[in-house]
Amino acid sequence: MKPLKLLLSIVVVLGSLMTTTKTFTATVPQTSRTDSGGGVTVKVTPLDTKGSGDFRFQVALDTHSVNLDGYDFKAITLLRDDAGNNYLPTSVENKGSGHHREFTVTFAKIASAKSVELVIKDVAKVKERIFRWELTN
Repeated sequence: MKPLKLLLSIVVVLGSLMTTTKTFTATVPQTSRTDSGGGVTVKVTPLDTKGSGDFRFQVALDTHSVNLDGYDFKAITLLRDDAGNNYLPTSVENKGSGHHREFTVTFAKIASAKSVELVIKDVAKVKERIFRWELTN
């Protein structure tokens, strides 16, 4: 009888651990970050997610020497958490053309993190442009 009680206790504890996973709902402070290199200036501003828990960013690229039309921003943009996990965008809305481009990029909620980095790869021969924010609750 004791082994059965022990087994049931273990099952109950494991079951409660599996159902207590919480989704992280911290927000990114709405402070813009800017990076210049390769003749392109990139400005990233976190957007209010209206409590959805998603991460949204407005990205503006400006240049007078590089044509920005050939870049697929959904393919070259990712979100990285402080544990080094990478997340792909769920959507990208593009605006503009030529030397002045803007896009809004959205990422799904992620598990707990203390900070996030928006990474834009390979624009104007700059391997990675990294924009970092500490998260707030």
